[in-house]
Amino acid sequence: MPSRSRRALLAAAGTGFAGGLAGCSARIGDLSTAQTDPNDFDVGPVYVADGVRLPDGAGPRTVEDPTGGRVALFPSDGTDREAALSALRGATPVAVVGRSAQATLMDLCAADGRPYGFASNSWGPTTRVAAAVPSDDGLVTHVFEGVEVPSGLAGAVARVLDPPRTACPVDAELSDRPPGLDDGARTLGPSYVHGRNDVAAFTRRDAVRVASDADRTHVELELRGTIRGGESAGCDGAYAADQVRLVASFDGDVRSTAPPAGETAGLEVRRVAEETGDAVDHRFTRSGDGVRPEFTACQRSLVTATETLDPFSYVANARFRWRDRRILREDDLWHHHTPGRAVWYPDGGRSA
Repeated sequence: MPSRSRRALLAAAGTGFAGGLAGCSARIGDLSTAQTDPNDFDVGPVYVADGVRLPDGAGPRTVEDPTGGRVALFPSDGTDREAALSALRGATPVAVVGRSAQATLMDLCAADGRPYGFASNSWGPTTRVAAAVPSDDGLVTHVFEGVEVPSGLAGAVARVLDPPRTACPVDAELSDRPPGLDDGARTLGPSYVHGRNDVAAFTRRDAVRVASDADRTHVELELRGTIRGGESAGCDGAYAADQVRLVASFDGDVRSTAPPAGETAGLEVRRVAEETGDAVDHRFTRSGDGVRPEFTACQRSLVTATETLDPFSYVANARFRWRDRRILREDDLWHHHTPGRAVWYPDGGRSA
């Protein structure tokens, strides 16, 4: 059953974004930190199923076989389900395009049978692009928020094929790992949420490792959030990256969590004082008065349970905040949250 703790409710509250309006010069689908043409499909050969609209002027090289391209694009109505499954099983990344894309992708991942997870198992009709990439450990999943189709499709596909590789400046290594965890753990994920709003962009990345011994199961979660200010995201630059808050609530007890409170590499880390045994809450804020175009925050937690966790779930929220500094009046803040219950299937989702 979902946790009913105060922290779980806090993590699930406050979806969406709020703040003053600001112009953005980039098209809503351009999720990169550089200015790229949203019609540029120069990613190699692509399989495009009937029903998938491409941006006007796009001319990708296409193939007839769903397993023959670098990526296969399918409509979200599910009409090409078997072809999409054959692409995944042939080690081809699959992107689902259209209304309620995440729901269709979740069904495909469950039918595929390999381990996978989603940073949030809730979905809405406005999610127009979602993707899964086969890997040695299972399926890596991507969900895109604030991306229009077909205009933003090229940028989303590029992000799926080349996800951001961000380094975390704080030390989030856990000191209380059980013996053998590093050697015997299975890695699941990661699962990405890529997003844009009216002022900037962000990426959330969840990754899980699972290990079992004679009488219990150990789960290590890494929750990572990268916040990009308006200028680095292709907007007018009024809103700078200001704060990332990573919150997670578990059904089991938290054995340890990191990083500790402190200041390092230009970030101030705070841990909420009222943390309980089943929840963690870290806030990362740029230290000093300087403006940072972007930064990455990360948190690790170790949870133990006396039973096999399949599926394993937790309530989590990566909360992003941008600041528009004003001289003669109060600064304007813009927020974007990614709340929901994350779900991971170490043995695949067929039994779900």
